Amino acid sequence: MLRGAFVAALLAGAPALAGDAELFAAYDRANSMDIETAELGAVRGHDPRVRALAVMVLRDHAGVRQLARDLASGAGISFDAGALPDDHGATLARLEALSGPAFDMAYLRHEARFHARAIAAVKGEILPAAALPALRDHLAAVLPHFEHHLAETLATAKALGYEVE
Repeated sequence: MLRGAFVAALLAGAPALAGDAELFAAYDRANSMDIETAELGAVRGHDPRVRALAVMVLRDHAGVRQLARDLASGAGISFDAGALPDDHGATLARLEALSGPAFDMAYLRHEARFHARAIAAVKGEILPAAALPALRDHLAAVLPHFEHHLAETLATAKALGYEVE
């Protein structure tokens, strides 16, 4: 069973799933969370660099979520990603209440924390627990892209003069 706080939060309230199905559900949920947050950033971002970052994150996470869904389907693995964690809804509400540079700073802080936690969860728990070789290959292939998201988030924050680490 996965024990990390990030993964545990992703699995909160989900139906009991086992093995790779549980991993696919957690991974789908993580991508869905960042897709929703990026949709908000793409629209509400004050600085064009924040909007561009959000568009990149949105495109990439939507793509890898679909790849993973196709991979699961092709392997005969069905899963129910279930509802997103309650704290994700609270995060969106906090971000929606902001505008201008305050939104940008809060969005970048959230993205930096989110990607750092997601990368750690994939490396430390999801990837090592994956039994399906194709899932392991997929995760190994997308990790550099998630790390790129983190690096770009930090670079954007630095360019705007925000401390987000």
